[in-house]
Amino acid sequence: MSERYEVCVFGLGPAGAATAARLADVGVAAIVLERPPARKPWGGESFAGAIRTPLTTLGLWDRFCAAGPVTGYEQRSAWGETGIADSIFSAHGNAWHVDRDRFDDDLRAAVVDRGIAIVRYTGLDALQRDGGGWRIELDGHRRIGARYVVDATGRAGVVARRLGVRPQLHDRLVAFTALVPRNPAFDHAMMISSASDGWWYAAPVPRGHVLAYFTDSDLARQLARPLQRSMQIVPANSAFTQARSRDGWLPVGDACAAHDPLCGWGVHRALSNGIVAADAISRYLRDGDASRLDDYDRHCRDQFDAYLAGLAEHYAFERRFAASPFWQRRLSNRGEAALRSERVH
Repeated sequence: MSERYEVCVFGLGPAGAATAARLADVGVAAIVLERPPARKPWGGESFAGAIRTPLTTLGLWDRFCAAGPVTGYEQRSAWGETGIADSIFSAHGNAWHVDRDRFDDDLRAAVVDRGIAIVRYTGLDALQRDGGGWRIELDGHRRIGARYVVDATGRAGVVARRLGVRPQLHDRLVAFTALVPRNPAFDHAMMISSASDGWWYAAPVPRGHVLAYFTDSDLARQLARPLQRSMQIVPANSAFTQARSRDGWLPVGDACAAHDPLCGWGVHRALSNGIVAADAISRYLRDGDASRLDDYDRHCRDQFDAYLAGLAEHYAFERRFAASPFWQRRLSNRGEAALRSERVH
């Protein structure tokens, strides 16, 4: 006997939580499938002030503030030239530096509060189209039926890969991360500094200071062993998986568009696009109107192309290390990104 739902969301990160919560808010019955989550190795993360908009839409702004994020009033950078950017000049206000584990726990609580079923699984035995919907089998015994499927499994892209869809990878960026003791001298400042084979990032978070070094995976092997031993490595590359909304499924968050942390928009777009995706799915299931699904596909593609163009421009500000493979790769990407941006506009 199968459990039946209108939508099955794979993954419970920001994108999955936003999609599921929004579906519940518009009256669509959803279930969330989650593999046992890993604790975040970096301990914290920085969000632009614009994060308030999707959190407010989901009714989570007060909960976010109650979690005690660190306000970020300035960004100090040594990138091409040294400078300080004050949040008073930002249209979105100050940045927020958060405990990422607490942030994800609050998103999960929002899903639970809406009465959405969350099922943890270890093995996906079957994911197949069944008439106008999907047949899903988990761990050898659980069967779930759904009219629509959402892939919110991050860079792993579990659903997409299972269906034979592979992401388009744009670089090999990885991050070496660590949580270190808080430095009171930089209590409200985010630091970014370029280096010969990558760049450094540091920001205050509730439990200390997040420190990260970004470089390409093939260049990472050249780093000093003490650095490799003391920091954890995580993927941070840009990648895009073309949405397949009319095929009964779509990707959201990193499963759709994974961002270089330099842009600072990954979680914001995961939440915002999760809301957009949920609204499109709801219209399709209720009225058979697939136009919003098509709009979602175009929106994701155009947004990512514009992101690549902006990212290339930002990397191009740094010219001191033009002979380095890391920076040569990003300068060569600039022309390609500009062509994509022209197609968007």
